[in-house]
Amino acid sequence: MVRPSLPRSERRGSSLRTLLLFVLATTIAAPTLADGIVVPPRDYQGSLEELAQEAIIIFQASDQPGKASEDLILKINVAGDAENFAWVVPFPSKPKIAKEDATLFPEIFKYVESQLYRFRKSKYKSESSGSTRAAANEAESVEVISRQVVGDYDIAVVRENEAGGLNPWLQANGYQTLSDAAETLAFYREKKYVFACIRVRSEVLASQQSVDSHPLRFRFTTAGRDGIYFPMKLTGLQSKPFDVNLYVFHRFWINDKLNRFGYQHRGFRMRYRDWDSPKCVANGGKSYSLPEADPFLMDTAKLLPTTTKLFQKLHPGKKYYLTNIQANDLRPQDVRQWPDDLWLFPYYTDRSMVPFDARPGGPAHDAYPDVTAGP
Repeated sequence: MVRPSLPRSERRGSSLRTLLLFVLATTIAAPTLADGIVVPPRDYQGSLEELAQEAIIIFQASDQPGKASEDLILKINVAGDAENFAWVVPFPSKPKIAKEDATLFPEIFKYVESQLYRFRKSKYKSESSGSTRAAANEAESVEVISRQVVGDYDIAVVRENEAGGLNPWLQANGYQTLSDAAETLAFYREKKYVFACIRVRSEVLASQQSVDSHPLRFRFTTAGRDGIYFPMKLTGLQSKPFDVNLYVFHRFWINDKLNRFGYQHRGFRMRYRDWDSPKCVANGGKSYSLPEADPFLMDTAKLLPTTTKLFQKLHPGKKYYLTNIQANDLRPQDVRQWPDDLWLFPYYTDRSMVPFDARPGGPAHDAYPDVTAGP
């Protein structure tokens, strides 16, 4: 694999639209989840849609095709008054799902704000849980790959094998179908993606107790090498504009506008990214699993106790750069016309470098169908 190195460019501050606490506006303290499409119960006639999406992404690139992996921790903001909902999220492969601490999101937000303040004040600007198999009598048009309980949620991971299969499955499980979704579902079906279908457990609703609105972490393989995946197209089935706020941890910087593979061409802008101070090893990354010993993080380590525990649990000893990117008022009809979901790539300093996963046969090639090969 061609190892990307960090560019030398001047960082700029930008205004922030705070995306902190994402609340499901229901008659109960309801769950906060993220991307995909929110599906209300069949008898619900109100509006239940995502207003904002927030995610933490921890990406592990690979030298070998098909071996890259990703931890995707998700939250959403939902408006509506349904007591229950289904949430459908597409993934390139079957994810392992776990509960995470909601403190992660405000904690990383505070860290970013602290670092932005530090940057503005500085004269130096460096540039440098087990699943169970489904019953055999599930409809063949929808393959139920696994079912599990994670906190207050029932989660089924399914794959639509035949056109028109997912909607009857949703209906049979008590939820509205996805209207005008045939083209979008066909896109995922042809790519053999799976859907995580999430709902609040009926026992929790019956108890009339508050729902534990914890984020969910999905670990999955991206089927590639260097492409960072975030599901977007299914959100194009809703009607209202929405915001996206992503905290991306990767060994290197993320391509912003170096060439057409940069995220700015998708309407995202950078809010913040880690840099190398004079005390840092150039292009060395930051130790989020031991921030108090990292020359860049040590002054802000006390802001990151939950984040530190997360990295100690998932990726101890590994180094990352954090990049915070945002997009505001995305129109669903525009997102629906995207040729693929959102794919992010490393900042390869060779501007002619075509990311491996954008090449023919790569999982992100649908986003760049005119790419024929790489250098």
